[in-house]
Amino acid sequence: MWFGTKELIWLSHLLVDLKVPFTPPAYLYCDNDAAIYIANNSVYHERTKHVDIDCYKFRENIDSGFLKTMFVASQDQLADCLTKPLHPTLFHSLIRKMEVCNIF
Repeated sequence: MWFGTKELIWLSHLLVDLKVPFTPPAYLYCDNDAAIYIANNSVYHERTKHVDIDCYKFRENIDSGFLKTMFVASQDQLADCLTKPLHPTLFHSLIRKMEVCNIF
């Protein structure tokens, strides 16, 4: 999620430079409940030590109001059709949502 946040920060700066109005919060959709919970709660656990530094940076953006995390179910996660093996029915459903068409 931190890499997505860095992209959102870059895009927000680009929009400002192009004089395009941008009003925070930017919404970051994620299908991992545990990641959303860790990002939104400052409770420290030994098991989350490996994500500590990125999590603090990520949480700063949430606390400042720049970013808001939202849960999206896996079957509605459009990027999954590009990164994961899916059942053909779900794959074609996601492709239709992306409005991808066969050019051949």
